[in-house]
Formats: sequence, structure tokens, C-alpha cells
Amino acid sequence: MASATVFPANPMFKKLRTKILLSLLVVSCLSPAAAVVFRFMVMSDFEQYRQGETLDRVQWITAVIEGTYEDAAGWDRYAVAENTIGALMMGLDVTVMDRNGTVIMTSRQALEDISETMRRRVEGALSAQRFGAAVRTMDFPLFSGGEEIGTVDIAFMERGKDQFFLERAENFLLVSLLLTALLAIVISLGLTRGLVQPINRLAESARAISRGDQYRTVAIPGKDEIASLSRAFNRMSETLERQERLRKKLISNVAHELRTPVTAMRSELEAMADGIIRTDESTLKSLLEETGRLTSLIEGIEDLSHAEAGALSLTRETIQLRSFIAHIVDRFRPLFSQAGVRLDFDCHESETLRADPEKLSRILVNLVSNALQATEPGGEVHLEARRKGDRTILVIGDTGSGIDAESLPHVFERFYTTGQGRLGLGLAIVKELVEAHDGHITVESEVGRGTTFTLSLPSLHNVS
Repeated sequence: MASATVFPANPMFKKLRTKILLSLLVVSCLSPAAAVVFRFMVMSDFEQYRQGETLDRVQWITAVIEGTYEDAAGWDRYAVAENTIGALMMGLDVTVMDRNGTVIMTSRQALEDISETMRRRVEGALSAQRFGAAVRTMDFPLFSGGEEIGTVDIAFMERGKDQFFLERAENFLLVSLLLTALLAIVISLGLTRGLVQPINRLAESARAISRGDQYRTVAIPGKDEIASLSRAFNRMSETLERQERLRKKLISNVAHELRTPVTAMRSELEAMADGIIRTDESTLKSLLEETGRLTSLIEGIEDLSHAEAGALSLTRETIQLRSFIAHIVDRFRPLFSQAGVRLDFDCHESETLRADPEKLSRILVNLVSNALQATEPGGEVHLEARRKGDRTILVIGDTGSGIDAESLPHVFERFYTTGQGRLGLGLAIVKELVEAHDGHITVESEVGRGTTFTLSLPSLHNVS
């Protein structure tokens, strides 16, 4: 068996590789796209959480300042300073004013009013929480007893840990996008290479076969669809090679078979032309016999070629098998009597078969003729027809010389030569005729004990 051959890539499959690669990349990009959507949703929820938390702090600090005002029955700078320091610890830079707009306390003044030790602690706590610059300022009114007592301006400072979270999320998303894209490219290249290369090799082998190189195989391991396709392709290639060998063998055998009668006829004609042989009735009969051999051989080749090409037409008729076989047996009885061979048959009166009478007769005549030639005087040839399930079984057996085990598998091949001589086309034609009737034929034989051919054909009710 020829070894597998690796062929260069074809531009057509480069385009296919590109399409597959782009398709896989598009699919791979869906994951980063989903990540972007997820990030947007998370950031949106996080922002809502921050806003809610900020409002909670604003409500707390306004309520504390209003409570301080009520407890002191007025503005107590020292108490408000404590409130301002508390707000500053929560990231709120506040300015408290009375209802006339006079500034009562600011975050900066509150830090200046407290002791140095307390100031360092507050600044350390602010540094640890990594508050940044203020991002926006809003005014909130202060009330006591249903009357407005002032306002508090609140500047919201950016919290470092919130910014750190956002930066980490953005960096993670960017890195994941890059890694996913890179991984998608690597995987896509590997997948497309593994998919396109076998297809490319199959295509190159198919083109090679179309150029006349019948035997090309492609070795693709595995159990997937492409591996199955390669095995089917290899079987097709092997079948083409086998058919090519048979075709060449047939041409050689036909030439050999034609050469013998043509040479004999030419020799006799040249001898008659030279006056060496007289042109009499016996000479003409000899030429006629050789012509008959040629005609028979040519007809056999034509029938075989039609049968193998599926062009063999059948004219099916309902056949009463007993009378049909009896007619063939009667035709052969003189020959069997002359050869000293017994011929009998067994078939039930009601057995019927739907087949082409001429083709079926040719099958039986060929097999009976072969049985007669193989059987010595005193031997026996037996025909039998019987029903077996939905099939009709025809058996032609003899007690002749038999066929050796080595030659038995090849008896239906054209012009196969056994130890007993050349088989010619007869059995090959028989096999094709049987298969044209949707049947099959088998043979059993033992040297010195005889040969049995068994035909299985569809019964009458199974033929459309």
C-alpha cells in the first residue's frame, strides 16, 4: 500500500482557514463583550451604592448638627467643631452657616481648634482612608423646631479605596480582554490547522486521482467525521486501483483469447490462398467453428460489460420453474447420455419465479455445461429448486473433478486460470446476471468430489 503523501496548502483552503479563524475570533469576542456588559452593570450598581451611602452620611451629619443646635439652644462652636471633625472623618468637608449666612464652622477651622495631638490623629486617619480632593459640593438646609436655622455646605471628597476599586476593575478587564483575544487566536489557529490540513490533503489526493493517479491514500488518524471521510476515500482509491488492474487484465486476456482463433483462421486462409490446403467443406467448417468462437467471446464480453455497467435490461416474467428446468434438462440429455453422465432434477410443481427467461436460461445452461465438462463418465449432475423463506434457491451440483481451494475464491473472475484450465467469461457473466436479478451466487467445491453452485433469488411475491 502506498504511503500517505503530504501536499502543499491550496489557496482555496487558505480562504477557508481565514473564514474559520474569523468565525472563531467573533465567537471568542463574545466573552469579552459579556465581560464589558458585566462590568457596566457592576459599576452602575456600585455607583448607586456609593450615592446611597453618601446620602446616608449627609442625613447623619445634618441630623447631628441639628441635634447639637437644639441641645445648646443655639450655635455652640465647640460642639459644632466636633460634628465637623466627625463629618471630615467620613469624607465630608463641611461648612456650617447660620440663617444669615454667617460661617459658624468649617472643617479647616475645626482642625485648627483641636489640640495638636488630636489633629495628628485625625490627619493620620484621613491619610489612612486616602481621601482625595473634593469632587462636588452641595448645600443642605438645617432645621430646628420647624424653622430653618442655617445651612451646611458639603464637599464630597473622593475616597481612595473607591478609586482603587475602579482602577483595579478597569485593569482586570483590559488584561482579560487581551488574554482572551490572544488565547482565542492561538486556539483558533490550532483548530483551523487541524481542520483544514486534512481537507486540503483529501482535495489534493482527489485532484491527483482525477489526473490519472488512481491510487492515493490519506492517513488521518482519529474517529471524527474527517477521519471517517479519509477512510472512505482510501477505500475508493483502492477500489479504483483494483478496477484499473482488472481492466488492464481484461484487455490482456481478451487480446490473448482473440489471438488464438484469429491466428488459426489466418493460418488456414493463408494456406488456402497458397494452395496448400484445399478449399473444401471441412476446411470451411473449421473456419466457421473458429468464427463461432470469436462471436461467442465477443458476445460474452459485451454482455459482461453491460452487466457491470448496470445497463443489462431484464424482461421479467412469471416462470413455472419445474417445466422451465425440465425443458433445459431435455435439451442436455443427449449430450449427457453421450458422455455417460447422469442428469436429474428436483422441483415442486407449484414453484414459481419472476425472472428474465432468456437470462435465467443462460445462467442454468452455463452452469450445467460446466458441470458436464467437469464430470467423468459414470458421474452425476443434479439440479434442485426449492423455497427458503422469501427466497428461491437453485442448486446445480456435480460429482466431477472439483476446484482446488486456492482457485475457489476466484472462479467468478474473468479469464481466471485454474489448475484444470482457463475459466473464461462464463462464470463472470453468470454472477452478473444473478446479481442483476437481485440475487447472489455461491460455490462450494472439493477436488475429486465435485462442485455445487447455489443461487438465491427473490421469490415471486418479493419482486416488484
